[in-house]
Amino acid sequence: MSEAAPSTATCALALGLLCSVPAALPAFVRVAASGHAAASALVLVGSVSLVIVPTGVWLRRVAQGGAARGDRALAAGAALSALPLALFGGVLKSTTHHRPLGGATFAVAALCSLALGVALSFRVYRGASGAAVKSTWQNLFSLGCGLSVVATVALGLAGAARPSLVEAAALAGAVAVTALAPTPTRLSRLKSGSLALGWVILVLCAVVSLRSVPVSAALGSRAPVSFAALSWLGDGS
Repeated sequence: MSEAAPSTATCALALGLLCSVPAALPAFVRVAASGHAAASALVLVGSVSLVIVPTGVWLRRVAQGGAARGDRALAAGAALSALPLALFGGVLKSTTHHRPLGGATFAVAALCSLALGVALSFRVYRGASGAAVKSTWQNLFSLGCGLSVVATVALGLAGAARPSLVEAAALAGAVAVTALAPTPTRLSRLKSGSLALGWVILVLCAVVSLRSVPVSAALGSRAPVSFAALSWLGDGS
């Protein structure tokens, strides 16, 4: 029996874990000088993998099989939520001194905002197909989603937010590679179970490393974007 080709999820998981290392580099450069370099690197790679792997799996499936209605609604909802979350994150960072509390608050706000955006997208695009002519409201909604992303990038280009934009760009690049790049032969030979187990171990080690107050405090203040997925677990203040 010939060896079966690796699944889309397995390819994305392998590439996502591999790309998580360079994606964490911009944040690591800013944090390394504060000490605890090994623990910081472990936490950053684990944190960015929680963003890169699921998003890469989803986009790789869409790229290979086409976008379903739910995929379009999810993408539009995420785009629409970008600007409100960027503004809320800036306010939260300047007014909240307890980093884990701020991270948990932002996570809840992000989930609520994304849920509302996706629900609204389903409502607006209801009944539309890929070949259908969009109504005026659908065109306006699509324009609003695009403007939200553009405004978010413009905010990131401001001097104070530029390092965060670099982190976000590194994450976006890693997601793009995970979704679109062909899987190297050596990675394609790895079993999905082994990759998943390695990912779980990586995240668990990252969580354990967050018990160090200096590590979580440095990551929360110097790498807010790359550390976002695990920031609510930190002990830093």
